[in-house]
Order: sequence, then structure tokens, then C-alpha cells
Amino acid sequence: MNRWKAFALHLLLSLVLISAIATTALLTWYPHGLYRIAGLDRLMLVMLVIDITAGPLLTLVVYKPGKPSLRFDLSVIALVQAAFLAYGLHTLWQSRPVFLVGSDVRFNLVMASEVDPAQLAKAPRPEWRTLSSTGPVLVGVLPPADQQQRRSLLDILLETGRDQEQLPEQYRPYDEVRSLVLAKSVPLEGRADAGDYRAVPIISRFDEAWMLVDSKGNPHKVIPRR
Repeated sequence: MNRWKAFALHLLLSLVLISAIATTALLTWYPHGLYRIAGLDRLMLVMLVIDITAGPLLTLVVYKPGKPSLRFDLSVIALVQAAFLAYGLHTLWQSRPVFLVGSDVRFNLVMASEVDPAQLAKAPRPEWRTLSSTGPVLVGVLPPADQQQRRSLLDILLETGRDQEQLPEQYRPYDEVRSLVLAKSVPLEGRADAGDYRAVPIISRFDEAWMLVDSKGNPHKVIPRR
């Protein structure tokens, strides 16, 4: 086998592995097309570039049939590639969406890295006190009840950078905000991809779009803004 065949084989294996990771993440953590605003495409592109650089390209450089140190060189390349892949998987895990939060303003997609463990422990329901590994949990937040609560939330925002949607202590069952979400929804006239659904703004730390909701306020699908 010459170096180009070795490179092609290594590249193929790397592409298959990255594709499998991307597909698994997409099917597990990103319902309703949430990948559109979650930065998944950018993260997977970075993982792919680093994986190819640390793997197939290094194989192309060092591979030489009959080279005495070839087995050692390939072992080092495999370890380096595995280390970069492990770091990429950790980043992907920390960036997974864990809460989809509805409010009287919009939907917010909250990532694992945005939730403070101390705040998580204060969530009013036991099932909200752990970060989901199977996709975002649908919850709601209610508008501040009075001036004192608004001031308290503002203080937390200024101190930690976390808004109400990133504070599990504030979470409520989605049914309690369903009517507020519906009141915020608007028809998207002229948008064939909206169908008969109404739209509510949705944002994440990466992007913003529209979330289509049905007549009961249930999330259906994310579509880009135009």
C-alpha cells in the first residue's frame, strides 16, 4: 500500500466516524430541527477539520512502505487523533441542548454549558434537576410578578450573565405558559414552509429563527428567518 492509498483509507474511516457521531447527535438531541440554531454544523465542521488534520493528513506525510518506525508513527497518529476526537466529543456533550424554554416573548434553547449546577439543584421539579441526555426538556418561564422580582432577575443577569431562561429555579410546566406562547405567535404569510402553523421567535447563543407551533402551542419545527 502506498501513502495515497493509506491516506484515502484513513480519510474514509475518519469521515465514516464523524458522520456517525453527527447522525447520532442529530437524532438524539435536536428534535424539531433545532440543529438550525444550535451551532451543530459549525461544531461538526471544526471536528471534521481537526480530525482530518490530525489523522489522514499526518498519515500522508509519514507513511512510507518498509519504514522501520512506521508502526510507531501510525500509533502516535492514532493516539493524537483519538485525543482530539475525545475533546471534540466533550465539547459536543457540553453544547447539547437540555431545555427548550417557552415564555411570553419567545422560545429559548438552553445548552448544558449555560446551566449553573447550583441553579439546577433549585429547579422546582426533580426531573428538571439533572441535565437531559436525550434531548431538550420543554419547560416555561413566567414574566416577573412584581418590581422586586424583576430587580432580582436583573441582578442575577448582571452578576452571572444568565437570563431568566437559563435559571432552572424559574422553570414552570409548559402548560402554564402555553397561552402566552400562543399569544406571541404570528402567521407567516407567504412562507410555504410554514404551512398552517403559526410562528414564535426562537433564539440560542448561536442564532435565531422561527419556531412553528400548532394550534395548542406545541413546538413543531424550526425554520430560518428570511
